[in-house]
Amino acid sequence: MNRPGLSGTQPRRARQANTAAVLQLLVQRGPLARSDIAKELSLNHGSVSRIIEPLLAVGIVRELVGRSTRLGRPRVPVELDPSSRYAVGVHLGLERTTVGLIDLAGHSVRTYAENRDPADSAATVGRAAELAAEMAGFAPGPVLGVGVAVGGEVDRAGGRVVRNEVLGWADVRIAGPLRDRTGLEVMVDANVCALLGAELTFGTGLNGHSALYLFIGNVAETGFLGRPETGPDGVVQGTFDRILVPGLAGRGHARFGECGTDVALLAAARAAGLTVSSLADLIRLGDTDPVAIGLLEARSAQVALVADTVHDLMRPHTIVLGGSGAPSERWLEAVRDKVETTPPRSLILPRSGDDSLVVAAAGLVVRAFLTAGTAR
Repeated sequence: MNRPGLSGTQPRRARQANTAAVLQLLVQRGPLARSDIAKELSLNHGSVSRIIEPLLAVGIVRELVGRSTRLGRPRVPVELDPSSRYAVGVHLGLERTTVGLIDLAGHSVRTYAENRDPADSAATVGRAAELAAEMAGFAPGPVLGVGVAVGGEVDRAGGRVVRNEVLGWADVRIAGPLRDRTGLEVMVDANVCALLGAELTFGTGLNGHSALYLFIGNVAETGFLGRPETGPDGVVQGTFDRILVPGLAGRGHARFGECGTDVALLAAARAAGLTVSSLADLIRLGDTDPVAIGLLEARSAQVALVADTVHDLMRPHTIVLGGSGAPSERWLEAVRDKVETTPPRSLILPRSGDDSLVVAAAGLVVRAFLTAGTAR
């Protein structure tokens, strides 16, 4: 006997789950014919058609020119229409706020950045709300919402920063002010959780494997996902700033949080007589300057030790080196050369290049939309 209020609940949930699976498949593998989708997801052709038709009607997916076959009707592939919906991403860094607009495929459409006073949390959040509203106004189509990525401990449900020692923030509310200013839904998460979620959503071959994300910037954070099929809510966030590593100048050992972050790396560069104002300056000098090369090599040794430590503890299938830990293929190879227990090829760079944190922030909203399994 059916209990009151539950009639139709299970079929509806199954339909939403199947719609979410179709959308995610099209993001990572599309365009695909309906028959290929049915085969990939173990669904019958009728179920796939009932999923695709509402998505076509609202423009989330589109049909391509049919591919003729020798037998039967032409196969008509469908693909996600990236330009059908957009999301705004906001990254709150140490000294800079960056805002951007991305489409459903994770492509950056527009970005803007400006420096700010990190100590003034109220002004930072207020200005971020203004910039997010302006960015949403540039969207050529419907905007799903605003995603915010920030370092430190984040209360996702409450949309606030619980604690960020680098910024000096405690109990800073973000979602409310941005929602009030933009009129959009707002999602807030830690940098590393947003970055790992973006890797899973927009596709880097992590599906079905455990993955660990090492984010090395002005903060040192890690995210681990042992069961990717559970989705980003299964991400375990932490920090590795207490791991002892060799100092950049080759003298003694210190905690990574003290001698391995971007702040420490730039301070070491200036102490060595280099004129640098950003990590990009140091990386450019790393092409020719022996001092810069030495510092970047020393950073690679630190990152390799961190990678070996977390690999020994957690045995992830893949370790993504984000932030400035391996800023290019060249420095990724330098880290791979120095690891001892980590399989070198398990170390990879993130899919996202420039503005990766903005894409990851906006990706919070896109991921929620894709996994909702609705044609709104």
